[in-house]
Amino acid sequence: MWYFRLALMVIATILGVYYILMTVKGQKYAHLTGNLTKEQFSNVDLCAAGFAMQAGKLLAFRGRIAKKLVNEARLLYGGNDNDTMYYARLYYARSISITVMIVAIMLGIAAILGDALGIVMVAAAAVMGYAVWQDSADEMKKKLEKRREACMDEFPDVISKLALLASSGDTLYQAWEKVARSKDSEIYRLMEASCVRIRDGGTSVKDGIYGFAIATGSPEIRKFASLMIQSMEKGGSDLIGFLTGQSNELWSQKRVRMLKKGDEAAAKLLLPTVMMLCGILLIIIGAVAMSMSGSI
Repeated sequence: MWYFRLALMVIATILGVYYILMTVKGQKYAHLTGNLTKEQFSNVDLCAAGFAMQAGKLLAFRGRIAKKLVNEARLLYGGNDNDTMYYARLYYARSISITVMIVAIMLGIAAILGDALGIVMVAAAAVMGYAVWQDSADEMKKKLEKRREACMDEFPDVISKLALLASSGDTLYQAWEKVARSKDSEIYRLMEASCVRIRDGGTSVKDGIYGFAIATGSPEIRKFASLMIQSMEKGGSDLIGFLTGQSNELWSQKRVRMLKKGDEAAAKLLLPTVMMLCGILLIIIGAVAMSMSGSI
C-alpha cells in the first residue's frame, strides 16, 4: 500500500509546510499576544500562527463558531466590542493552530508506519484533532460554567446581606455597593464591576443590576434580577419583603444543590471503590489458590 503511505506523506507535508508558513507570517501578529503570559493564557506562543490562518479565506473567523465565541467572550470578559472580538479571535486562533499542528504530526507518523498501523493512526489523528479542537474552543464555556457555579454558591449570602442593609435604611444602590465591597470573590467582583458602570459609566441602577445578572451566566440570577427590577418599578415598597423572601428561598435551594453535589460525588467514587474491592478479592483468591495448590 505504498500509494496510501505516499498520500499520507503528501497531506502531512502540505499541512506541515502550511503551519510553518503561517508561523512565519504570524510574526506580524505577535503584538496581539505580546502582553499575555503563559499563566494568563495557555499555549499563547501558538496564537500568532492562528491569527495568520484566520486572515485567509479557508479558516476565516466566521459562521456559527465565530458567533458562539463572540457571545462567550462578551459574557466572560465584558468590556467594549473591541475587547470582545479580540478574545473571541484569540481563542479561535489557538484552537485552529493547535489542531493543524497535531493533525500534521500524527499524519506524518501514520505515513511512516504505513499499512494497518497507519490506518489506525489516521483514525487517531481524526479523533485527536477533534478532541483538541473541542477542548480548546470550549475553554471559555468551561470558565463561564465554573463562574456560574461559584456565583450560585455565594448568591444566597449576597441576598441576605442586601436584605439586612435594605432593612436598616440603605437604598438599593447603597446596599448593593456595600455588599460588592464586602468580599473578594467572583460574584462580588461582578457586583463591583456593575457599580463602576453605574457610578462612572452613566448606566442606570436597573441596567447595572441586570448586566450583572447576565455576566454571571446564571438563569436563576437573571430571574431574580428581573423580579427585583419589577419591584423597583412598582416603587420599591415591597423590596425588603421581596429580598427577605428570596433569601430564604435561595438558602433552601442551596441546601438541595449541596445534597445533589454530594450524591454526584459519591456516585463518582463508587466505581473506583468497586474496582479496588475487586482487586482485593482477586489478590485474596489468588493467594488462596496458590496455597491450595502448594498443599496438594
